[in-house]
Amino acid sequence: MGSLKETYLDKGYVVFENLLPMSLIEDLRAIVDSLIDNAAALTTSDEVYEILDDPNSGKPRIERIKSPHKVRPLFNELIRCPEITDVLRTLLGPDVRLQNSKLNLKSQGGSAAVAWHQDWAFYPHTNDDVLAVGIMIDDMTENNGPVLFAPETHRGPVYDHTSNGFFCGAVNESVAETLTPTARIITGTAGTVTFHHARLLHASIANPSIYPRRLLLYEVMAADAWPLAGCSAFFESWDSMNERMVIGVQSTSPRLTNVPVRMPQPEPSKRTSIFQIQRDGSDQYYLDDLNR
Repeated sequence: MGSLKETYLDKGYVVFENLLPMSLIEDLRAIVDSLIDNAAALTTSDEVYEILDDPNSGKPRIERIKSPHKVRPLFNELIRCPEITDVLRTLLGPDVRLQNSKLNLKSQGGSAAVAWHQDWAFYPHTNDDVLAVGIMIDDMTENNGPVLFAPETHRGPVYDHTSNGFFCGAVNESVAETLTPTARIITGTAGTVTFHHARLLHASIANPSIYPRRLLLYEVMAADAWPLAGCSAFFESWDSMNERMVIGVQSTSPRLTNVPVRMPQPEPSKRTSIFQIQRDGSDQYYLDDLNR
């Protein structure tokens, strides 16, 4: 996997088509369907579900299942499966820790876009051996709200993600409009897995289609990457941190490197998810289709 690390360091991401077997994907779909059914009567967010009003209809829509690794055992086991840990070991080293997970339910018929941003803006660490693992539970096509990556931007600056004096989780329009022409549209069949650097600029398009595009995301990092104070990464206790180890052992000595950092401050009044803070901010360069 020597060329794998080189590709990741060069582009800022790698994509593995059909990395996970379809039998596992079917199990994931059944669990997700059950979780959605259980929340059918909900109209406001709680500890598990992020519910926002649909931008078009104004009706409540489940946008995300929060920290699914805490909700059902399979989500906690999945990040530790050999197909994924083999890649993580190559990209991050022998000791890798899970920070959090999220299941974005870009449902059919109008689920909203996500504006251009860098994950690093939300949770900077003492070094940038930090990435996100994205598992496609459904086929991701050009028509059902695909993710867009801006290659090589992980080697550039960390952009301002504030508006109106508060952290808004999105870059401003002057930056965003330069990214779309060269962005890569990420598509793949269910079971495809992406790995993208925390500093890589990325976004997603709205899903107006009749097909869902559910994407399971894990935030992981080298065990010697320590979250900086004031960011959205945190640990309840030493035991909690050790329980999140995906492979290897937790380090007691953070590794400090010369990485660019912007403080994700001041915090907005509501910080339930990226969906909420982007909607509340004024940097709303959303991509409704691929022609913008």
